[in-house]
Amino acid sequence: MTDVMTTILGRSWWFAAVLAFLSALLTLPLLHAAGIGSPENWAQWLVHFLCFGTIWRVLGFLGWLAIVLIAPKSKLLDPAKR
Repeated sequence: MTDVMTTILGRSWWFAAVLAFLSALLTLPLLHAAGIGSPENWAQWLVHFLCFGTIWRVLGFLGWLAIVLIAPKSKLLDPAKR
């Protein structure tokens, strides 16, 4: 599996902003369904950040996969310059 963050798509500010917004938006209902309304101790905060990070990675992969399926020769899929 390709790491999304090593492509031009993953390094774009607009893609990161969309991922951050959607990850936060999806993390809150997930934690609420798990019985953690608002994190109160370090363990709940850890679960919160792990959920956020996992959702971020899944959405990043889905975005990358959508670009691969829609426009496989897109410049967004090229490796990012360092």
